[in-house]
Amino acid sequence: MLVVGVFAGLSLVGVAYDPETFVNVTSSGYVTLDPCEAYDTASGAILDHVYERLVEYVADDVYVIPGISTEVPTVENGLLVINEDGTATFKFPIRQGVKFHDGADLTPSDVVYSLKRNLLADPLGGPQWMPWSIFNRGGADDDALEYLNQHIFIDPADANVVVIEAEFYAPFILQILAGSWCSIMDEDYVIAQGGWDGGENWKDWNALPEEDNALYDNTNGSGSWILDSADSELGFSLQRNEEYWGEKPILKRVEVVYDNEWTNRRLMLENGDADVAYIPINYKPQVEGTPGFRTVYNLPSITNGAFQFTFEIAMEGNDRVGSGQLDGAGIPSDFWQDIHMRKAAAYIFPYDQFIEEVTFGESIVPPTMIPTALPYAWQEDKRVFFTDKEKAIEELKLAWDGAVWENGFFFELNYNTGNDTRKTGCEMMRNAFFDIDYRFNILVRGIPWPQYLEANKAHALCALVIGWLPDYPDADNYANPYYYSDGYFAYRSVTSALLFADAVDERIIAASKSSDPAVRGPLYDEIQQIVTENCVMIPLQQATARVWMRRWVANYVYAVHQSGGWNYDVVYKTADGSDGALHPSMANIRHTLEEW
Repeated sequence: MLVVGVFAGLSLVGVAYDPETFVNVTSSGYVTLDPCEAYDTASGAILDHVYERLVEYVADDVYVIPGISTEVPTVENGLLVINEDGTATFKFPIRQGVKFHDGADLTPSDVVYSLKRNLLADPLGGPQWMPWSIFNRGGADDDALEYLNQHIFIDPADANVVVIEAEFYAPFILQILAGSWCSIMDEDYVIAQGGWDGGENWKDWNALPEEDNALYDNTNGSGSWILDSADSELGFSLQRNEEYWGEKPILKRVEVVYDNEWTNRRLMLENGDADVAYIPINYKPQVEGTPGFRTVYNLPSITNGAFQFTFEIAMEGNDRVGSGQLDGAGIPSDFWQDIHMRKAAAYIFPYDQFIEEVTFGESIVPPTMIPTALPYAWQEDKRVFFTDKEKAIEELKLAWDGAVWENGFFFELNYNTGNDTRKTGCEMMRNAFFDIDYRFNILVRGIPWPQYLEANKAHALCALVIGWLPDYPDADNYANPYYYSDGYFAYRSVTSALLFADAVDERIIAASKSSDPAVRGPLYDEIQQIVTENCVMIPLQQATARVWMRRWVANYVYAVHQSGGWNYDVVYKTADGSDGALHPSMANIRHTLEEW
């Protein structure tokens, strides 16, 4: 609800212990405050707390509970009907007495408007592919509004019930609806900010640049937290919603500070100016043993990271490609379309060194981008690429009919500033190529997170090291963004010009429409076989999770789905600065705790 302004957290250093204010110092800043567009964890960390959805994730697991809907539709309660033709009808009774932060009542009409508005906005590279997938559609086509009017509506038999008619049933549909991209907004407020007016001219608001979306820099949710101030470079603050309909948080205020320099984050935590801090794993030895510190680690995770190739690099005005030619001083747009070049990179990367020196053994190298902990994923014994300098040289000699080996290359490899794990990964790739021949030249450079994402959207990055926090814990939410040719990552890399793309796309779509393991299993096996044979990208790590905090933090709970990693509805601080206990549910979650 508040327009982006001055960040109050700038005055945090040296403050006295305040049990009602929680300070989290992290690195990369948010990109946008608009739920239709936000698709990064920094933005989601705000929207998850400010807005609400029809259903919400439970704090300590991946199943959903009632949110704005008073019940979760199931076959047993009659609110979910799986029809004979395979379609599914979901009915959501809307909670009464809920108010937006500006005091307006939340109505079933707001729910219908919000879902339609986000789907019709459908920003390029945004998250709306997920709710569109419920309807077997790739995005907002010409008849999108007419279609949505028939599939998202208020029940004619009960004006307090919202109906969603899905084209198929799958368990992850409810998890999609629990994401920030399905946040419920005040229709009147959005229109007043210049958003879609609910009319037939919806295309005027379709695929807008992110800064032109109505809620780019303001919010008006119904959640337990109100956005008090926000600055994409400095941080944001949340104020407890005293009018919240449900159980209120114990904390009164949350301050999230962005600082890309890890030593500053460490000092704030050490001095007691921060309660939690993002400490990259490679700095673990420098903070272990610090009095007053606590770390919880060995947490199960289904996040992962990859070295991703851009198969069609945008060339105009792009200094990252050097000369733009394969002449030793640059690379062409289609540099990575040669499979031998991709395999050379896959064989040259020092995986074991990266895992041991950077993650201190707290991760594995998965065979594909579908995490080994999920059903249908390949396990480590099916991994194909290992560090092999001789094989890398063989592939380099074959790449581009010998032109790479004869001339060498130059390009710039970027990482997001503040993420030293990715920085080191990029440097290891650079060093491994340079170790073969000085003509293989990579410039490693950090850029801020918003610019990093923007360059990625524009196909301007030559390659990138990127990570993924799942939108919902299913193989589909890895196969689609990583391997589907129109997916979040893949549309920038896996082009239709590559012969294997259609075969992968067909299998991803078929697997997403089925809930039968006998159907999905073979499809995902074939997908992983194809992408591995073609070396679509290089899986780098599947990490366990680790967090750092002061010992006075109480009720910490690990939620694999939580953007930003912290649930401010649950966590709090002890009144006197004494030791706080973990959330009771942590007894059922694998973890190791150390404190000093």
